[in-house]
Amino acid sequence: MRIVVKPIFLLLPLAIALAATPAGAQSTNSPGFGFALIGIAIGQTARVNALNLATQDPANPSSCSATLQFLDTQGNVLKQATVNLSPGSAASLDLKKSELQTTAARSEIRAVALFGYAGGANPPQPILQTTACNLPVPSLEIFDSTTGRTSLILATYTQLQQSASPAQ
Repeated sequence: MRIVVKPIFLLLPLAIALAATPAGAQSTNSPGFGFALIGIAIGQTARVNALNLATQDPANPSSCSATLQFLDTQGNVLKQATVNLSPGSAASLDLKKSELQTTAARSEIRAVALFGYAGGANPPQPILQTTACNLPVPSLEIFDSTTGRTSLILATYTQLQQSASPAQ
């Protein structure tokens, strides 16, 4: 029997470490962050999370919008939600395998977290907003839809590049 140790308890320190990355690694002008293609199978749910680690400023209360998306292999939006994140808060979006329009036992999906923009993936530069998400931290998890048991957490993502036009 093979024992697999899943250091889930290390997620918060990892998230803090990623957020503390030097300037340039996470820019407030970035359209967002994307995760690698991942598969979900029958009985599983994918969850994309967004955490705003910015510090609360009582003198200047602010928040930022985050658009959480699941895309198919062609870049089509399968599901999305736009949420408002005040400093120190988090939000998530779930996609169950049963919500997908396929009878295949496994489906490939990609998760995206866009900060400060309420439109589709890869927005054009003129509509990017300045955000109050100084320290946005996205993560992706896969868990059993029945038991809620987490099988995978990804905190490794790619900063999306700004494009001249939205994806078709």
